Amino acid sequence: MTETTPRSGFGTKTIHGAAWRYFTFLGGKLIVFATTVILARLLTKDDFGLVAYAVTTITFLDVIGDLGIGSSVIYHPDDEKTSATAFWLGLLFGIFLFGVAWFMAPLVGAYFRDPRVVPIARAFGLSFPITALGSTHAAVIRKKLAFGRTVIPDLLMAMSKGLISIILALLGYGAWSLVWGQVGGLLVSSIALWFVTPWRPSLHFDLGISRSLVRYGSKLVGVELISVLLLNIDYLLIGRYLGSESLGVYTLAFRLPDLLILQFARILGSVIFPVFTHMRDIPGNLARGFSQAIRYVSLVTIPLGLGLMLVARPLTLTIFSAKWEEAIPVIQAIALYTMFLSLVYNAGDAYKADGRPQVITWLSVVQLGLLTPLLWWATTQIGSIVMVGWVQALVALLSVIINLAVASRLLGLPFLKIVDALRPAALSGLIMAVVVYAALYLSVSLAAWLQLVISIGAGGIVYGAAMWVFNRRVVLDIVELMRSALGRG
Repeated sequence: MTETTPRSGFGTKTIHGAAWRYFTFLGGKLIVFATTVILARLLTKDDFGLVAYAVTTITFLDVIGDLGIGSSVIYHPDDEKTSATAFWLGLLFGIFLFGVAWFMAPLVGAYFRDPRVVPIARAFGLSFPITALGSTHAAVIRKKLAFGRTVIPDLLMAMSKGLISIILALLGYGAWSLVWGQVGGLLVSSIALWFVTPWRPSLHFDLGISRSLVRYGSKLVGVELISVLLLNIDYLLIGRYLGSESLGVYTLAFRLPDLLILQFARILGSVIFPVFTHMRDIPGNLARGFSQAIRYVSLVTIPLGLGLMLVARPLTLTIFSAKWEEAIPVIQAIALYTMFLSLVYNAGDAYKADGRPQVITWLSVVQLGLLTPLLWWATTQIGSIVMVGWVQALVALLSVIINLAVASRLLGLPFLKIVDALRPAALSGLIMAVVVYAALYLSVSLAAWLQLVISIGAGGIVYGAAMWVFNRRVVLDIVELMRSALGRG
């Protein structure tokens, strides 16, 4: 098989799948964004912080919520007995985790020194059995690369979550509006997955198959536990040492960069992992696939990261109001943090597809070792959520360098080829950043919303022009891939 064939196959499958996933992402996240804007004006910083206490803790249980069974279903050969066993195993464990969440809730309240979080943590525990009802159906969809079927469940979840939260907030339920919105959205999503997926679980349960599923999935659980600790240690430290209001501001500041940048990498990853599992037996394919993935991701996340860092002030004042002005410097730092993380986010998909998820664990341990003492210093000694944000950005930059070096070695991909994959977005993004900064400086006397419109417009035009002038081949390649991929649908 020639090199052209695998590259074309990877590109068309990934773009075709990503088109559906990004359509869902765009629709769902627009709903989430609108909901966040409304709730930011209806709720207090303390409300956001209180819910963040519970969400941060439940997230650790959520990692082991399906024992890695969803990814294990994708990895193993397609078989009805495997899928049925995965469903019942996941449901039983989801019920078990609800019990764990119920009994550990008082410990959560004690850690954060706020007893109000106890009933909220217990309510969030309902998410485990509810999610388990649809998680195997979602895995079956991803395994078959039928990403179009996820549109309805994902959009319905976003819509129902937002609608429930806003109605309850208007009725004065405060933090509980966020809680029941989340639980209700998950329930609607699981029900919708049953409607869009023809597969139904039989009553079959095989102990041998369950051991095989858990054996592979447990490797991923170890990876995810470290990953979740990395993504939440800042919340744990801010919540304990700086209080609910500081955590509320930090949580809101994190939402925009996560929504615009890191979520894009996650969406592409949900497409790339099953594609990688289909192409792992062809020598050199994972290396070429990773090179293409990092190129496509960077073309989106580098301009978004740099742009969001620069327009954080007019964006915050326009969207969230002056009440959240103290979130501005945090948004600037977290924009760079999410941009750096996005560049190596999909390396793990190659390791998982190759049956070596433990590589991600070791890399995460190194990053955690760098991050933990610096975050402790920022929260306990400096006492600043802004410093927390910049610590995150610095460690993420160091992590990018380490991760790309490891990926180069393990995937047999020359480091200069990785640099070459990043060059188009980096060069065009830097040119765009200069223009956006100039636009902000020249329009500083204007209203925040007008300053925002001018700077975003100027940045978008310049980025597109720079890509066309300096990286025309990349633009034409992407257009061709999109035509081929969308044509397949």
